[in-house]
Amino acid sequence: MLFITSKARTYLNSLLQEIKHISFPLITRQAGLLLLLLMFLSGCSSARDDVDIDGIDLSIEIFRLDRDLFKIDIDSIDQQLPVLEDKYGDFFEIYNHLIINIGTPRSPAYEQSLRRFLTDFDIYRLHNEVETVFPDLSDIENEIEKAFKRFVHYFPGYPVPQIYTFISGFNQSVVAAENMLGIGLDKYLGRDHIFYSELQLALFRRSVMYPEKIPSDCLIGWAMTEFEPDEGDDSLLSHIIYQGKLLYLADKVLPHQHDTLKTGFTLSQLEWCRRNERHMWTYLVENKLLFSTDARTTGSFINEGPFTSGFSRESPARAAVWLGWQIVNSYMQRNSHVSLENLMLDTDYQGILHNARYRP
Repeated sequence: MLFITSKARTYLNSLLQEIKHISFPLITRQAGLLLLLLMFLSGCSSARDDVDIDGIDLSIEIFRLDRDLFKIDIDSIDQQLPVLEDKYGDFFEIYNHLIINIGTPRSPAYEQSLRRFLTDFDIYRLHNEVETVFPDLSDIENEIEKAFKRFVHYFPGYPVPQIYTFISGFNQSVVAAENMLGIGLDKYLGRDHIFYSELQLALFRRSVMYPEKIPSDCLIGWAMTEFEPDEGDDSLLSHIIYQGKLLYLADKVLPHQHDTLKTGFTLSQLEWCRRNERHMWTYLVENKLLFSTDARTTGSFINEGPFTSGFSRESPARAAVWLGWQIVNSYMQRNSHVSLENLMLDTDYQGILHNARYRP
């Protein structure tokens, strides 16, 4: 018996918009919808893959710097700054100095710079829109809390960050530092938001700028700070397997999220990867690209863009990262004794490939 929650039904409705990009010759609408449903379910991890988190004592609270900052009376900034500094600690320093680039609260010109930022018409307009799109973060907070409970299950003893939200003027999506994780809500207003059109952002950039992407972006961003790549290995293979490990971790801590949210690919792009998995792998092997350390070559397969320039124009950008994910999946299926922690700490990328016995 199959149960589909109301959330899943809502998501399926959005996925229906993707069906026009996939070729289903000579099938009825009903058959097409059934196939779409099967594809949707195939992109969701089974509940059997989930772990018991009921006994994990962890509470996540998201602190809204974006909201508190705009409550300041600009005529008495000096009196209210200590309250913000006390509440937001080191993150307040990071936000001012590195995210909005106005210096630190101890800089002589800081109060004047902050006043200009808070009274800037475009920034204030952006603040109002963030309030409209994100009047409440309880659903996102709940999903992130469950994800970090699973993180604690797999990585006992590892830190869990304090989480803050901010407005960056479209500078940053997720910012991770020691024991801190920041979310730039202005980068998640929705793919079709008028602000992104006004900025003339490329469609491939807008495609991942929607609220549902926040949990996976947070967990992947945090994992990148806890499990860094081997800086001594700059090959294409090392990049795609490292990114594949991050996606595998996201799959474990967000087991009910669809693959479109973890990868940032559309449904049709995921289907393209599945159809062309063997062709992509053969191309990389036959052209001896896996061990290339040329930055331009590597970037063409793993960087953001309208498509993966090494493959066809129908491919999603970063399609080689999807291959890395499949290699890691194969490795973990064939090496069940390897824990998730051991996988994430393992920087022997050639060893992972060898032991994966990956044969698409």
